[in-house]
Amino acid sequence: MLRAGSNILTRLTISDVKCANSALSLEFVRWRRKPRWLPVAKSKMFKVPERPFEPPEEKAELKRLHNIYKTQLRSVRLYLREEVKRIQETSTADHYVLTPEEEEAEFQRCFEENEIWNKKIAEERNERLEKERAERVNLIKERIELAKIRHEERLERAEEIVRKEKENAKTFITLEKLDEAIEHALANPVDYNFSIDLNSNIYRGRTTVPGGSGTPATTSKLEQLEAVN
Repeated sequence: MLRAGSNILTRLTISDVKCANSALSLEFVRWRRKPRWLPVAKSKMFKVPERPFEPPEEKAELKRLHNIYKTQLRSVRLYLREEVKRIQETSTADHYVLTPEEEEAEFQRCFEENEIWNKKIAEERNERLEKERAERVNLIKERIELAKIRHEERLERAEEIVRKEKENAKTFITLEKLDEAIEHALANPVDYNFSIDLNSNIYRGRTTVPGGSGTPATTSKLEQLEAVN
C-alpha cells in the first residue's frame, strides 16, 4: 500500500506510482486494516457501536492495579537514577576516586616510576649521543686527512709545473741575450725543407733534390716509414 500527501494518488495506478517523481513524497506502508484515507463504508455509516459495559468494581480494581504498577515503576526508575548518580560521583572513566592518603601514595609511586623511566631514557640518550659524537669525530678526521692528501697533491703538481718552467726558462731569450741569439741564428740557419725520392730517401735542404747536386741526407728506417705514411 502507499500513503501520499496528495489526493492525486487515488487516480494513479501502481505503474504510474513507480514512475512518479519525488514531488509526491511517497511512503511505502503495509496496512493490516482498511487505509485511513478511505471513507466509512455505506453499511456502517449510520451504525453507532455499543459501549461495552464495565462494572464499577472492576474499573476501580483495574485503576488500583494500574496505580500500583506506575508507583513501582517510578520507584525503580528513581533508584536506578540515584545509583547512576552515585557511581558518577564516586568514579571517573577509568578509576575510582581515592582518599587523599591513597592519592598521595599513588602519586609517589607514579613519580618514582617516572624517575626510573627518565633515568633509563637518559642513559640511552647519552649512549646514542656518545656514539654519534664518535662517528662525527671519525668522519671529521677522515675529511681532514683527505683534505691534507689533496693539498699535498696540489702542491706536488704546482712544484712540478714550477720545476718544468724553470728548466724551460734556461732556453728563453731574454733582453740581455737577444743580440747573441740573433747572431747565432744568422750563423747557423735552419732549413726545414726536404724532398723524398722513389726509394723513400729523404733529402734535407732547400737546394738538395733527388738526382741533382747535393748529398742525400742520412735517413733511418723510421723516417722512411713516416715519409711513406
